[in-house]
Amino acid sequence: MRILIAEDNKFAARQYRLLLEKNGHKVVTVENGAECVKKYKEQLKKTEFDSLDESPFDIVLLDHNMPKKTGARAAKEILEKNPRQKILFVTGYQRWALEDETDDLVDKIAVLEKPFTLSQLERKIRSLV
Repeated sequence: MRILIAEDNKFAARQYRLLLEKNGHKVVTVENGAECVKKYKEQLKKTEFDSLDESPFDIVLLDHNMPKKTGARAAKEILEKNPRQKILFVTGYQRWALEDETDDLVDKIAVLEKPFTLSQLERKIRSLV
């Protein structure tokens, strides 16, 4: 799978990347929501010309609380470009708190609450595709 990860905690981002690459996934990491949207749009333009598959990534994995743009805002912008994109929030917030900001996204996103194990992350990702 192709996975885009937006996580401002460098240690967490590295752990996610190492696990996912070890399991055969192609991973791109960025440090905030603004970079995530920018990278997504860049890759979306490439895939529009290279293949019939509209989605440049199988999964976009977002932390919720990030600098420059929250995960919720990034998700909304990505889904405006590609309503079928699969998005997984990994967050320390309770799901109900996240839903306050993402109420219009509830049926379009999945949530994995921190803390979780790396094997739980892998299982959650596999369940979405």
